[in-house]
Amino acid sequence: MGVPLIQQYRVGRYILNKKFRGIKRYPLVLMLEPLFRCNLACAGCGKIDYPEEILDKRLSKEDCLAAIDECGAPVVSIAGGEPLIHKEMPEIVRGYIERKKFVYLCTNALLLDRKMGDYSPSPYLTFSIHLDGNQDRHDSSVCRDGVYEK
Repeated sequence: MGVPLIQQYRVGRYILNKKFRGIKRYPLVLMLEPLFRCNLACAGCGKIDYPEEILDKRLSKEDCLAAIDECGAPVVSIAGGEPLIHKEMPEIVRGYIERKKFVYLCTNALLLDRKMGDYSPSPYLTFSIHLDGNQDRHDSSVCRDGVYEK
């Protein structure tokens, strides 16, 4: 999948603006992990080893929006844990879109059927679905049979 033209234009404009102003270092992508909790327990993910009190912590909508306001990057990649578990995720995404930030919501897609209605189509929103290869490889990687098919 290619990068949408509007994103190419806006990110290019952002970069040129920084260069013309003589700014040598600037953020392009805010990598946001608003929670560690996940609905899978993949063997290769160290997050499952965190204590419950860490897994239960979440950044608030206000914290997430403040992060992009402080950072200023044109792109936000939201990972986790599983971001669709976060109760405020639709509002967080809406807040980023209102700020004209390009949002990549990284998900294992297990909750996508239930949560898709919480999001409006936008040229600023992309769902990035995590797959680890073909069915056997993916299900083995996430330590649960049948996940690939869902």
